[in-house]
Amino acid sequence: MLRQLWIPLYVLWLRLRVAIWGTSAFEHAVFHCPPWLALGILKAMHIPVGEGIDFHGRLHLHGTYDLRGKLKIGAWCHIGPGVTLDLSAPILLEDRCTLSLRSTILTHEDVGYSPLRESAFPTRSQGVTVETGAYIGAGATLLMGVRVGRCAVVGAGALVREDVPPYTVVAGVPARVIRRLDRQLHPLE
Repeated sequence: MLRQLWIPLYVLWLRLRVAIWGTSAFEHAVFHCPPWLALGILKAMHIPVGEGIDFHGRLHLHGTYDLRGKLKIGAWCHIGPGVTLDLSAPILLEDRCTLSLRSTILTHEDVGYSPLRESAFPTRSQGVTVETGAYIGAGATLLMGVRVGRCAVVGAGALVREDVPPYTVVAGVPARVIRRLDRQLHPLE
């Protein structure tokens, strides 16, 4: 009962902070609140969130200046502690996927004010999709434009810069396919 009362009060306080200090207040507030409250905040900010979401710690959202259509979390997803989501472009987490401890999804590339910006590395962004049943290991990083296939596994600490096919295991820096999973042994139903 007390938790149900806290969510609208916290969201009201959060909206005031955002109105006064800008969206960095939103990033800070979501990161520094209890997991049960983060879920309420995401729903109150009209971010589509499925049932049975399991937050196990602080969630860090980056690039929250415009949240419309930038994040969708499917049903029965697990979000581990210290996960970072860069919302410069859309992120889609389909049903029953897992983002383990301190995993990161980056949707943009920006070298700041470096002179390289004009020639070699212009700022760009592209969405990331984690398909149904996929598992992202602890400390893994998904770079912009990546699609992790259905029931794929990304090993701990991997750096994923290319699409991961469904029912495969990738690991390493950069991530490479190290194993293929038998679809019959890993049904999703």
